[in-house]
Amino acid sequence: MTHTNVAKDEILKRVGTDAAARSLISYPHFIGTIQDFVQTFLALPACRSKGYPIRQIDDFTTAAYMHRHLTPGTRTYLHNKNANTSGLRLNWAQDQLSVDVPGAPGTHTASYQNMIVVKNQALENGYFFFSEMYALASELISANPSVIDALRHRFPLVLIDEMQDTLRFQDELINHLFGDAAECTLQKIGDPDQAIFDGMAGEPPNETFNAAIDLAPIPDSGRFTATIADKFCGLSTRRIALTGSRPTAANAPSCTFILYGNDTIGSVLDQFGAIVAGLPEAERRVVKAIGGRAEGGVLSIQSYWQAFDRYQANKGRTADTFCECVRRAVVLKEGPVHTHYQHLRQGLVELLRLGGKTVIGRSGGAVPITRSNLRRYFNVSEKTPLISALMADLMLRPALTAAEWADITPVLCDICDVDIGNAAIAEYLAYADHAPGLLDEAVLPGNVYLSPGGIQMEVSTIHGVKGETHDATLVLETKFGTLFDVKEMLPFLINPALERPAFDPAHATTHASIRASFMKKMYVATTRARQLVCIAMHRDRISQQERAALTDQRGWSFVDL
Repeated sequence: MTHTNVAKDEILKRVGTDAAARSLISYPHFIGTIQDFVQTFLALPACRSKGYPIRQIDDFTTAAYMHRHLTPGTRTYLHNKNANTSGLRLNWAQDQLSVDVPGAPGTHTASYQNMIVVKNQALENGYFFFSEMYALASELISANPSVIDALRHRFPLVLIDEMQDTLRFQDELINHLFGDAAECTLQKIGDPDQAIFDGMAGEPPNETFNAAIDLAPIPDSGRFTATIADKFCGLSTRRIALTGSRPTAANAPSCTFILYGNDTIGSVLDQFGAIVAGLPEAERRVVKAIGGRAEGGVLSIQSYWQAFDRYQANKGRTADTFCECVRRAVVLKEGPVHTHYQHLRQGLVELLRLGGKTVIGRSGGAVPITRSNLRRYFNVSEKTPLISALMADLMLRPALTAAEWADITPVLCDICDVDIGNAAIAEYLAYADHAPGLLDEAVLPGNVYLSPGGIQMEVSTIHGVKGETHDATLVLETKFGTLFDVKEMLPFLINPALERPAFDPAHATTHASIRASFMKKMYVATTRARQLVCIAMHRDRISQQERAALTDQRGWSFVDL
């Protein structure tokens, strides 16, 4: 089990390249995220036993669905309480499953009763928050303790990767399932120095790992060179004596500070491209420029490149209507066709589910429509050519008007054999005049900067590249509040023996806590690259003495724009 899909995909890729190890991908083994594990073996079986369908497990979609179904009075109440439907969720506490109701209205009030009705409606229609999977899993375990024995029998060896990013409730569940089992071996692996998701979404971090003091260090990294390890060991909160075992590329450029002024900040990416060009071609295939703050404020990634749009890099929200699915396919003019088609296929799945349609599964019983069995549904009704032609027509349209959509929906419903008069279907087939954020599988060439020398580099946030490996990385200084992250970390780059700042969860906005947060982000940012790390900062924020120390004592190069 790991924390992110990026890490899961990397593990599956590496395991899949070895003939002997490939068996680990199939039954009875499991490789996936902690969320995947909890859903697959606990929460989804619990949902099925309760009769809940599964339509979306997604925080944004679930909150938006419930918000749409609230009365105007309840919406006003939540607004006045500075609350929203993100807080209207199942919770497991004191050994029972309950519903947290935001705004703390009295149980006798209309707002409370309306939110309970809407919550039940969301559950009955298959909308869930990610955290609710853990609540349902805990309820299942409480009602059926033998589930734990079954899991321990199935999985006698459990490896947890990226342990530093697990939240407390995830950690507690893992420990409950496997931690005290004589018949199981539980191994946790991670790097507390990279725990940059601490406190995100208001959740406390785990304590049996990040707060532990008896961890066994693994100081060597096969990712980067000894030079990079030496330069950034001062950013290790745990004071790990980093070493790097990757060979240094022949004639590789040295790690460099790129100093700019107010009038030359726009030339930073070009200068980085010129430095990267000094790497052998085979050692500069993955080049990225990253920063802590995406946009806004005095200094952000957009300050270096105004075209940067973090929404083109991150997973956007799920489409609420079939028309939004179509708009995604219409808007996306680049990339392989199959990535666009997946939006339409997902829309068809949701439409058929709302229509109560099923297909005959391998066991001979009726099963819900999924993307994997979607074609079977249309094959049975002998309408595959009709739906294929309609989907092709939708994908090739240059635009989509309300009048065109009104003509399309009756044809779509006829082919799918669903009732357009059904209220839920009518809502899902409503016209949308814009497309929501783009999904990962519909990758655009956005956020890729091309330097004059032909070096392509992706521009992203530090959180966005967590777990990645690059050939060369540029770290862009950004500002949070009154503090500049690179400037705050200069003393530790100069003197790795300095006392580290400590993060205080109870006082997260103090100077010490912010500096501790900077340290972990900078550690993640500067340890992505195999061969080359550059840092961009304003020349006014580094003294001549600091430049001399970094050059003479730490081996840095400087370019002053």
